[in-house]
Amino acid sequence: MFNINRFISLLFISIFIISFSVPTFAHDTNIATFQIRQIKDQQWMYEVMTPLSNLDKSLQASIKDAPKADLHSVKYKQKVIEYIKQGFDIKITGSDDKNITIESAKLSLGKGRIKLNDHLSVVIFQIKGMPENISKMDFHLTNMSENLSHNNILRLIQGDKNKRYLLNKENNFSGSIVNFFSQ
Repeated sequence: MFNINRFISLLFISIFIISFSVPTFAHDTNIATFQIRQIKDQQWMYEVMTPLSNLDKSLQASIKDAPKADLHSVKYKQKVIEYIKQGFDIKITGSDDKNITIESAKLSLGKGRIKLNDHLSVVIFQIKGMPENISKMDFHLTNMSENLSHNNILRLIQGDKNKRYLLNKENNFSGSIVNFFSQ
């Protein structure tokens, strides 16, 4: 027996779901996402997320003796780490916990983790040298810039605050931010 109320309910739910659906696309190999995120007080991480094909293409163009992509090769992973570290150029102006001013201190990447995958590869590092109070950050992140049609997204995350930057050839894969990290 046909139940009109059930039919109308299902129709309404179907229309509701379809109206709020967002089309999804596969990862674009011309896009990488970088994140600088505060984990806890004085602990920051740098995360790079990109398809392996994109990472490998850039690695091959940048490092002459880089081996071909191999998800299980220790040598390949070491070259990926070398490549990510050489493309990380961030300078910070701020002050330490004793209110001593720090001018244009260059940050570095410490220990990290790497997970290579064809669909999405993720490389995460601890950031070393981040002062307690940050007033300005200048960044020049050259990873994946070997392809001039490439776009990188940089996300800065501190607690509930979140800021995004598009890095590409028009801005030389660089930028600057003032007072985002202010308490």
